[in-house]
Amino acid sequence: MKASLVLTSILGAFTLVEASSQDPMTADMKHQSHRILSGSEDSYDDDFWAYDNGSYNTVWSDFNLSARKCVTMNKKHYIVFELFGRNNKGCSRKKKGTYTMDVGKFAKAYVAQKKIDYKYMGKDYGDADSLDYVDCTLVEYNGNNYYAKLGCSSQGGLKILAYSDAYCATEVNANIGLYNDIKLSFNYCNDCVTWPVNNDDDAANAEGDDAAQDDAEGDDNFEYYHQFDSKLCSAADYYKSSCGWGCKRMANKGTSSSSYSSSRKYWNGLEKFFLLFWSVAAVGLIWVVLKQRRMMSREDAIVEEATMNGVGLRKRHIFPIALGIIFFIIFS
Repeated sequence: MKASLVLTSILGAFTLVEASSQDPMTADMKHQSHRILSGSEDSYDDDFWAYDNGSYNTVWSDFNLSARKCVTMNKKHYIVFELFGRNNKGCSRKKKGTYTMDVGKFAKAYVAQKKIDYKYMGKDYGDADSLDYVDCTLVEYNGNNYYAKLGCSSQGGLKILAYSDAYCATEVNANIGLYNDIKLSFNYCNDCVTWPVNNDDDAANAEGDDAAQDDAEGDDNFEYYHQFDSKLCSAADYYKSSCGWGCKRMANKGTSSSSYSSSRKYWNGLEKFFLLFWSVAAVGLIWVVLKQRRMMSREDAIVEEATMNGVGLRKRHIFPIALGIIFFIIFS
């Protein structure tokens, strides 16, 4: 009997030691199983989200994303987008790069993100029927068979296109009665992470919603964990490809809808080079002109000075005014 009690005590103590030595991150992940992670429990395509099992590597709340344009290259359709890092001031600086992503994959990620954003705003985004045509799909319209797939319109927006073959390689100009219902805003600075409208009232809004109830119960750590959650930006970062010079040129050729939250124009590297070059050339030209003026005849100099005085200018004002105009252009 005593041996049995001793054995039971030893086993119990061993169990307690093992439980206390459990990896805190593993235990924490189990406790936070209710998180709306990028790549978890999405109803559209489990394989699409398989890349992300709840990574803590990127604080997505520091990032912003802007879709530039839908472009067609080599008969394939892509969304050109830009990713911006921390303190980017409304997508006006801190650009990480310009990239492309398959239009269907981008649409999946965009809709998934909007569903989460709308949920936290107390709204319902609804379903996007256009996602049914992310892959080449057989449709019948007016007794004729076509194939439909989501792609780019000639204006650089989204459109469900008609094809004559099962590989969606040969586009046809035909009305198939299908219209894009994904309202993707181009040239708009999107937050990678959206926060609830009222973060302190989650429990009151969680009645009848098990997932929301779980969020409310884990509210103490919600702000920490939610900063890593972004369907759109995590998918865009994983599936992105580089956008070369020709790709950027296509994206810059006009715009497809709304504008950046910041409409200020910023100089790129090439523009800065030519601006500096011509500014230096202008200063040099002014210096040469002033030097040549010293060789003018006295009569010509008197006539010129009288003309300048007539409009309220003096010779010593010319050079500072020219420099002021140059620096105004550079820093505007």
